[in-house]
Amino acid sequence: MKILKPVLMSLVITAVLVGTIVAVKMDQFSVMAAGGGQVQPPETVSVFVAAEQQWPNTYTAIGTVEADEGIMISAQVPGKVKRITFQSGAEVKAGDVLIEQESINEAAQLNAAQARLKLAKTSYQRIRELKSNKLASQSELDTALQQVESAQGDVDDLNATLQKKLIRAPFDGRVGIRQVDLGTDLQVGTAIVSLQATNRVRVNFPVPQDWLSQMNTGLPVEVSTGGRDNLVVKGLVTAIGTEIHPETRNVTVQSSLDNGSKALVPGMAVTTTVTLSDPHSVLAVPAAAIIYAPYGDTLFVVDEKDGKLVARQQFIQTGKALGDFIEVTKGLKAGEKVVSAGAFKLFNNQAVVIGTKPTPEFKANPTPTDS
Repeated sequence: MKILKPVLMSLVITAVLVGTIVAVKMDQFSVMAAGGGQVQPPETVSVFVAAEQQWPNTYTAIGTVEADEGIMISAQVPGKVKRITFQSGAEVKAGDVLIEQESINEAAQLNAAQARLKLAKTSYQRIRELKSNKLASQSELDTALQQVESAQGDVDDLNATLQKKLIRAPFDGRVGIRQVDLGTDLQVGTAIVSLQATNRVRVNFPVPQDWLSQMNTGLPVEVSTGGRDNLVVKGLVTAIGTEIHPETRNVTVQSSLDNGSKALVPGMAVTTTVTLSDPHSVLAVPAAAIIYAPYGDTLFVVDEKDGKLVARQQFIQTGKALGDFIEVTKGLKAGEKVVSAGAFKLFNNQAVVIGTKPTPEFKANPTPTDS
């Protein structure tokens, strides 16, 4: 009995504690339930009426800029660099001498060849006169003529070599960074400097085979450099490749553009947009109205119920983007009011009121400016 008394006392105390905790929790639940019955005040939002818009039918891809003409100037004959007449990065004209190679040996050989040519011509004239007087044979005359032609060939060859030692720009353009110095011993094919004609450029960009049927030469092209300046240059599609790459299933399309501003540099990656046909109708809403989530994209539509406005969360499917707008391909109808500002603080079936404060203007072709 002495052992049972402490056990009974412990059970009684435990029961009292459990009862107290249950009573407290029940009181808390009743307070929470009473508070849950309160009416949530309406949220102030801005709305946009979904409507059909005329969007251009375009294709966009990343392209690569190439110079209209571009080569690596290299040595055609061996010889040391005697003179450099250009500065790296300078504009040059067709025919300008860029590099002069040493040519002392060739100049001396040319003098000797010219002397042999002079002697061969004199001998030929003498034998020709003797032949006319029947004092020389036809064989002697032929031999003399052959010596003249051989000497003339030597002179022409040395003149050509001397001209090759004056390395000239083949066309107007801008040179890059020179890769040789004074005294450099050039061998045939040694790279000297890159020359790029950049007044006009080409932009090559890939087009999937599914889009190829819509591509034609003469279509307008806009090339955007991106970045802070985001310069846009207009041109035309000038060529379409004849082969589809077996791995990417793309074909290369080329556009030609004027580059008087020199903003397009060979090798630059640019955004290329081709206008394919007449504009087409799309149902569009501001991008700010869409709530992106892993389970699907949604927006809030404002409906009227019992004389009050409520927000209805609606799943949608989106398409292309243009400026401040996103195309909605499924889940929305023209004329429905979409919450364009304040959607992040809403839940389904929440009461809303439409604010009267001015809202930002949404544009298909916004032009941001530095503040």
